[in-house]
Amino acid sequence: MAKRISSNNVLQYLFEHDIYKESEIAQINNNHQSIINSNYLDLTLSNQDKLIIKQDLLDDDYWFDSKTINEFSLQSFLNDCHDLSFSCSLILENLQFDESNSILIYKYSKAYTNLKDFYKDRQVFSTDISNLLGNTLATLHHETLNSLSCKDFMNRIARGEPQYKFPHPVHLLDKPTPETLTKDIPPTGFPFIALYQSSESLRDAVTELVFTHKHYCLTQNNLKLDNILISEDWREYLSIAKEPNDSIKIINWDKCSWGDPAFDLGTVISSYLLIWLNNLILEPSIKLSESLELANISLDVIQPSINSLLRSYLSSFPSILQEYPDFLNRVIQFTGLALIYEIVSMMQSFESFDYRCIHILQVAKKLLCQPTEAFDSILGISNIKLSNFQ
Repeated sequence: MAKRISSNNVLQYLFEHDIYKESEIAQINNNHQSIINSNYLDLTLSNQDKLIIKQDLLDDDYWFDSKTINEFSLQSFLNDCHDLSFSCSLILENLQFDESNSILIYKYSKAYTNLKDFYKDRQVFSTDISNLLGNTLATLHHETLNSLSCKDFMNRIARGEPQYKFPHPVHLLDKPTPETLTKDIPPTGFPFIALYQSSESLRDAVTELVFTHKHYCLTQNNLKLDNILISEDWREYLSIAKEPNDSIKIINWDKCSWGDPAFDLGTVISSYLLIWLNNLILEPSIKLSESLELANISLDVIQPSINSLLRSYLSSFPSILQEYPDFLNRVIQFTGLALIYEIVSMMQSFESFDYRCIHILQVAKKLLCQPTEAFDSILGISNIKLSNFQ
């Protein structure tokens, strides 16, 4: 039987597999996450480096799915590809892959901080960082787009279907049955599903976006700010963002696919918006429009970073607008979809569906159903055609 890893037995597991001794672990951090079908632990070593441990959890019918295998396989593939040197520079080195227990372990240096914590600690939103990030994503997408070996690898068939697939919760596309719903969402998330399913226009927009997404290049498909690591020496890399370097690392590739670059960009933008949306003043008596204006971190503080991210991406990958004319419109819609995925993630982490989630869902609906109007209001740019945004 597979061994389920937890904060109670992780030190024993590391010792038994000759990875680390107990004396080399300084702290098991509080952000141990138990999410439906997965497990995630974050440890601090005695030298202050970070250790990430991921596991797919047991199921009644099969004891693990392919997420950790997919992530390990991708990292092994990139390490062997000399024509993907930049993409390879973004990943971390694996310490251990335990296939029998579906456990993946890797670490990163204390010199790195995830962008979510970076912004939270400093409360400063330098456009130099978002500019660096835009260049990085554009180079990743452009480099893999031109790699036939990467395309072939990412489109491999396993068990009769693509091994790497665009992530989309089934209950967002179809009316959920009690069996499918309880498998993926705990009861605390049922009010969200009911509210989401009550909006036909929102369901139609999500369904159309998922089924028409592009199969274009390697995409990480979960580019939240806490999956992006930035070096403490990031300023030294501003002039060489398009070359392999150590300024930025990307973790948690378990949802990657040969997918749509607009989704990666939209997910990053959604994380910037969540800095704003998670600082709302939440009172039942306050309307959404008023709550958005009263946020402790206002939208106009975040807008320059979003603008810089988009401008640097397009500057590094200008041909995307010719090859994908609806790209920016799709970026805005995928931003809305990523906000909905964030609510789903919260529900799967057993959080309750509160007023903050309702506000996030309302903003997501506008992004998905009215992308042109939302583009102007989110970016703070008026009277400009999306195709000319450079």
